[in-house]
This record gives sequence, structure tokens and C-alpha cells, in this order.
Amino acid sequence: MNKLVEEFRNQPWTNKHFYASWLAQSYYYTSYSTRMLASAAGWSSPLNDRAFYRRSLTHINEEQGHELIALNDLKVLGLSTDDFPEAGITRALWEPQFYKILKDPASLLGYILALETLAVRTFKEFHGELLRTYSSDAVNFVKVHADDDPDHVEAALSQIEKCNEAEKKNIEKNFNQTIQVYGLMLKEIQLVTLEARK
Repeated sequence: MNKLVEEFRNQPWTNKHFYASWLAQSYYYTSYSTRMLASAAGWSSPLNDRAFYRRSLTHINEEQGHELIALNDLKVLGLSTDDFPEAGITRALWEPQFYKILKDPASLLGYILALETLAVRTFKEFHGELLRTYSSDAVNFVKVHADDDPDHVEAALSQIEKCNEAEKKNIEKNFNQTIQVYGLMLKEIQLVTLEARK
């Protein structure tokens, strides 16, 4: 996680094309957050996973509409998702989650913990940096996650403590995979930004 946090902090956030591309990719993967949570809740065991089921339903309400915040920030910048198609690596971030959920619904906690921890460790300072370049209306996605995600990390860790050892191994694998793929997504955004300058 430390490597990803450092990579995240060192991105060219003052470059409008880079920031907008990141917002667009964030829009694409967060569009599936509530569906992943619903799927994980639905595939959880009614006998053994009641707390996980309830937390997943609560988390659905907390994440509802977050993709629209990213989309609105993009519009404030005068751009749209038409300007930034979904990257294959972005699909590689969210698509495998549905497979993992079928094998072990609790494994989604690895994905959640990785993304929420990244937000907790970077978004507060990142929000201030963005405000020096963009209007406050263009940084709401970051602000919402800077404010809300500390509670989400605590909730995920609490859920993980209740998991059995096999589930914890799957969660750890998914956590590491999510970190790696997110880092690759940042690199792809850099490449797209460089190509746009040509």
C-alpha cells in the first residue's frame, strides 16, 4: 500500500487532462460499487454471514450515487466520459470482483479495504492540492471520500476480524491484487495524458 500511496501522490494532478481522465476512470469503476456489494450480500450465507450481509446493505446506501459525483466533477471541468473511454485496465480492476464474490463473498472486503485505505491516506491532502488548481465544484468526489472513508476502513476491518482464515486469505489476495491493478490504472492514465499532448 505504501508504494501505491507514493505513486498516487506523485501524479500530475495539476494537469487537467490527467485529473479528468482519473475522474472518468473513477466514475467507471465506482458505477459498479453498489452492484458488487449487492452481489456479495446476495451470495453470503444466510446462516453464517448475517453481519456481513447487513454491513453490505448499509454500505450500499453509503456508496449510492458516488459515481455521479465523479461524473459531475468531470462536467464542471467542461469534459465528459465521451472524452475518456473506459480503459481495459479499469475493467480489470472491477470485473474480477464479481468472479471473486461467487467464490467467496467476503473476498470483496479486500477490494473495499484497498480503495478506502488509499482514500484515507491521500484524499485529505489531495483535496487541498486540487483546490489550488480547480474550483471546489470540480473536486467533490475527492472531498466526499476524504470525509467518509475513515469510517468505511474501520467497518471493513471490523468485518475482516469476523472472517475465518480461508476468507482472510482471499481478502488479502484481493487487497494485493486491487493495489497492483490500481497502480497499473494510474500508469495507463499517465500514458493517455502523454498521448493527448502529442
